[in-house]
Parts: sequence; C-alpha cells; structure tokens
Amino acid sequence: MTAVLPGGNNTFVPSHEASGKLVIDYSRNVKKFDVNKYTQIVKAPKSIGYYLKCTIDEGGRILDDTALDALWNDGENAPGGRDGTSEHEYKAFQTARRQWAFTIGDKAVDQATWDIVAQNAQRKAQQAMTARTMLALNAMLTTGNHISSHVVDISAVSGNTGTWAASTSNRQDIKRSLNTARELILDDTLAAVDIDDLYLVINSTLARQLAECQEIVEYIKGSPDALAQVRGDLRTSNQNAFYGLPAQLYGLNLIVEKTRRVTSRKRATSTKSQVLPTATPFICARPGSLEGTYGAPSFSSLTCFMYEEMTAETKKDKDNRRTSGRVVEDYVFILTAPETAVMFQNAV
Repeated sequence: MTAVLPGGNNTFVPSHEASGKLVIDYSRNVKKFDVNKYTQIVKAPKSIGYYLKCTIDEGGRILDDTALDALWNDGENAPGGRDGTSEHEYKAFQTARRQWAFTIGDKAVDQATWDIVAQNAQRKAQQAMTARTMLALNAMLTTGNHISSHVVDISAVSGNTGTWAASTSNRQDIKRSLNTARELILDDTLAAVDIDDLYLVINSTLARQLAECQEIVEYIKGSPDALAQVRGDLRTSNQNAFYGLPAQLYGLNLIVEKTRRVTSRKRATSTKSQVLPTATPFICARPGSLEGTYGAPSFSSLTCFMYEEMTAETKKDKDNRRTSGRVVEDYVFILTAPETAVMFQNAV
C-alpha cells in the first residue's frame, strides 16, 4: 500500500459504526400483503380431505306465481317434500408443502454488524408470501375454475364501447361492467351474498389508470364521501388514497393488489412484474375475517386450506460451522365458491 500524507479521509479505518449502523432494507411485513384481504384461511386437520359443496337452487325454487306446490288446504294431505331436498357433493383438496431456505457461514454471522440471520428469515417470509399471493391468483385467474358466464370480457358487456382506462362519464364502461358482474353474483347465489362482502381487486397500474380516467375523476367529484377519502379528510384510513382512489368504487370494496415478483435468476439483470396482470381485475367475496372455521358454512370465493401455517426455523450445523434457516408452509388455494366471483378480461 502506497504511503500517503495524513488527511481527513485516511487517518481511521472506515466502519459500519460511522453511520450509526444504518441498514437499508426493504423487507415487506407479511401481515400487510394484500392477499390477506381477499382470501380466507381454513385450518385443515389433514393434508388431504374433502369440503362439502351444497347446491343453492332449492332455496329459491318457486315454480309458479301462486306458490301452488306449497299450498295446503284444510282437510287435505300436506304437500309432499321428497323432492325438496337440497343436493350436495364432496370435493377433494390436497395441500402442498414448500420451504424457502438460506444458509450463512458462522464467520459471516459472527462478523456482521446487524442481525443477519433474522434479516434473511424475514426475507424468506416475504418470498413465501409473494408465492402465496401468486398461487392464490393462479386459482382465481384460471378460467376453468370459474362458471363460464362469470368470465366477462369487458368488450362483450352490453353497452360498453372500450376499455376501462379510456372510459368517460358518458360511456360508463367501468360502472356497466361492475353492475353486470354484481347481477351475475346475485343471480347465482340467490342474493345470499352481502354486498359488503364483495371486493373489486385491481393491480397498481390499473389503479393509476382508473384514477386518471374521466369516468372515475367525475365519479369522485360527484361523491362527497369519495372525495373526502381521496383527500384524506376523514379519520378512517384509506390506503387507496395513495393512488387517488376511494376505499369503495360504485359500492364495491376496492383492493389494490400491489405485490411484485422477481422472475430473473440471482446476479442476472433484474426483471420484475406485478403478480396480478393489469387486464384481469376480478370481483370476489370474503365474508368475515381472514381465518375461517373448518367445517363451518362459508361462501368465500378463494379458500386457503392450511395444513401448516408459516413456520420459521433455524439450525446450527456445528460440523460445517454454518447456520441454516427456512420458512415452511403447507397449503392449497381453491376457488371454492365460483358463484361469488367474476373474472374480467381485457380491462385495458
């Protein structure tokens, strides 16, 4: 090393201490992933099992305008009920176990000026939740999982003349699409779904486009509540204000699914994409809280049968002087109630 004269930059050994041990990190809180808002987790006692699917038509079956089939005149035999039983079927599910692992040498752990093991465990938990979001959306966006009429091409909606992003207050393409989807859900559930349990899920690119399109701009201007939500005038939190959107749109709860995934190998040029495509927003039902009850009735569109919830583990390998860690979970996502969901196509 060449000898130099003493100066302000060479009379000490640079270290992490100089920054107050500042760590720049972008780990995402697993509890804040948007998938937690529109899916329901049901704890499964076994990895393989069945769920019971009951048909809904019997609850609304009235064959004539005078309900003649149920009429019971005095002195006559009561109407028969042998054909009035609701039908059902058992549907199978099977969970799959995945692990997200890391290994760090003991020298790296000992010499690190931050908790490097905890940081990597947090990163693997984020990776696991990103995969969970992707697998949930795979189940939702597979057209074969849906009732055929519940896969709605925006251009095929009666009265629509274009995409959502270009809609105007005169065209009303967004409102017309959402109304069409709502009617499908009400028809196929016999209006059993509470409107408060329905969610419109879009990605962040579509959120920006909607916030800038004339139809939604005028919608917000004409709604004091929506305008107050976007401005942040209300005490209640509205995360959609970040995109210039209200918490609800045309009476539907609005969720912006902002999860990204990296599709490139390590050390290659980084390639990122949104997990939910811009052109395929969807409506789904999620009654109650995130956690459902095994064996209890539910019409959550997407159910996550969870055999093992996310578990973080670390292990010291003394022979090889390293620490191994992993995040393990065992689940499967199924579109258990397709009657309560509508998938849009070609929104942009």
